Amino acid sequence: MEKIYLKFYEEKTRKIHEDELSKISDYTCLSVSKDGSVELKKNCFIGRIDKKNAFAFLIREDSEDIFLNKTQANNLMDNDIILLELVKGKPVVKKIIKRGLEFIIATVLKNRKGLKYYTDKPLFKTILVDDESLIVSGSVVKLKVNDIKNERIYTNLEQVIGHIDDPDIDILKIVAYHNWPETDFDLLEKEANKLNININKEKEFRLDLTNDFIFTIDGADAKDLDDAVSLEVVDNNYHLGVHIADVSLYVKPRTLIDEKAYEKSTSVYMANKVIPMLPRKLANDLCSLNPDTDKLTVSCLMVINKDGKVIDYKIEKTIINSKARLTYDRVNDYLKNNIKFQDERLNEVLKNMEDLSVILKNLRNKRGALEFKTEELKFIFDKNNKVIDIELRKTDVAEELIESFMLIANETVAFHMEENLFPSIYRIHEKPDSEKLDKAMDTLSKLGLPFNKKTIVNAKELQKILKLSNDKDYENIVSMTLLRAMQKAEYSNNPVGHYGLAARYYTHFTSPIRRYPDLILHRIIKELVFGENNNKKRYNYYENNLSEIGKHTSAMERKAIEIEREVVSLKSCEYMVDKIGEEFLVQITQPTKTGFFVKTDKGIEGFVNVKNNHRESSFNEESLAFVIGGKIYKVGSFINVILTDVDMLDLKIDFKIK
Repeated sequence: MEKIYLKFYEEKTRKIHEDELSKISDYTCLSVSKDGSVELKKNCFIGRIDKKNAFAFLIREDSEDIFLNKTQANNLMDNDIILLELVKGKPVVKKIIKRGLEFIIATVLKNRKGLKYYTDKPLFKTILVDDESLIVSGSVVKLKVNDIKNERIYTNLEQVIGHIDDPDIDILKIVAYHNWPETDFDLLEKEANKLNININKEKEFRLDLTNDFIFTIDGADAKDLDDAVSLEVVDNNYHLGVHIADVSLYVKPRTLIDEKAYEKSTSVYMANKVIPMLPRKLANDLCSLNPDTDKLTVSCLMVINKDGKVIDYKIEKTIINSKARLTYDRVNDYLKNNIKFQDERLNEVLKNMEDLSVILKNLRNKRGALEFKTEELKFIFDKNNKVIDIELRKTDVAEELIESFMLIANETVAFHMEENLFPSIYRIHEKPDSEKLDKAMDTLSKLGLPFNKKTIVNAKELQKILKLSNDKDYENIVSMTLLRAMQKAEYSNNPVGHYGLAARYYTHFTSPIRRYPDLILHRIIKELVFGENNNKKRYNYYENNLSEIGKHTSAMERKAIEIEREVVSLKSCEYMVDKIGEEFLVQITQPTKTGFFVKTDKGIEGFVNVKNNHRESSFNEESLAFVIGGKIYKVGSFINVILTDVDMLDLKIDFKIK
């Protein structure tokens, strides 16, 4: 029954089609039609609880929230999903479908009565732990909620996260809040140290590229170098090599390292901290394509003509020896400012790479790929790990070059898998939801951007809008608004293509050190394409399991993104907390009925609550603008504000208009 009730909530509907009607045992709030559909009765509601201290609200998106008094809300917790019935106009909680509180992160302090558990946000109930033997005063712990009854929450210890005085304890708490898999890294490092691959033996079965001019281009602080590139121009065609670390050789199925990698499915990058998918022995040493060392790789070797079309390709097991470890900054210095490398051959290859990158980019633009302008915050820390400054990272020529090469390699491998009918995992991106897109376009129309609403779902029409905003003050607002309207890209065994890239074939092949889908794809290539284990049993395994692998890895990717965003908010708040009362120039990025979101020149986001701070104000829904004291405030406007509050618990930053 819980699954059926949750279906109503997740699909945000009052009517669902349920094939197995025999599973329905409680018809209190349900009615069943002859066509097999199940409907919520008019006086019944399913929704999420917003719990205050002595009362709560059932949140409803389509109409007014339902108020629950202290008695009605007594056994409820924040974010519970419940079934509620209105009996003679009064709310009656019929069922708690799903508890919102599954885990508790608490700081432990000792008093005269024993250990007491303090949460960042009050739960208004006593926390009881079944076994406290591993807990000491000052511990920060993760507790699994077993039951909630009246004024008590019954739990057991899931994890000791650390100590209240540990550096980065706030980041570790965020990771724990999101229930990221706990890993014994010491044990995994021991397992990785046992791995022994005979590289000389491997040479017998690989294409030897150790004498080829191959190198890596990455960020200066990158340690897991999983891709290298090479390029030759022969008869006016570009012979591009994309060489990817052969992680699948080291990480075998059903090993402890593989199981833990699948659990996480991705590395998580947070300010100055990384939770790697693989043990560092693999990620930074054995598999990392460090220079001047023979490394085992899987290469996609492409011949690309002057129009950017792949006219021939091979996918091979290879061995390489990287001739240089280049950084984006240094390559940008050469390509943009002509600060040359001492090696003239390197200068020539990089110029040819830039030419090919432009050709590939133009081809993607021609077919309708969407180029969103995004900003990434880079936090600068002092020796005490305190944020002292923030810089905006922007994609430049070198970054675009590597991105173009990885994209074409991913497309080529996806083409090979799909055309040859191999089971495979793909990176897919479906068309945007028309309702969300309409709403986004309503916002952008206030910037005066021309567009044809009838053809707006066409990627080329969206591309025009993005191009029109290039180098304008509101360029990032346009990208951000359209990105919110897009579907989320995900992993699937069903190759439906990639809308944002306007790519018929697309997968993730190029980052097996930090993404599990890439690792799985490498396994499939080696087993089925190269024929190393091409039997019916393995073929059926992938046919039967890739759908579930796609769902799991997509879910873990979304969770990792949530963690990364929350850490960005945490570090932004830490940077701003001692600047209350200071003045900032900000840009309005998104209006709401109560105020508007703004962004500083360093990319820090905050909110201006107009309703609370300015009585003489009005909101015009047509223009999505506020009128305050005769002045108009709309999307894209630059205004001066004063920082009024930094909430370190909810990670929110508030401003008021100067």
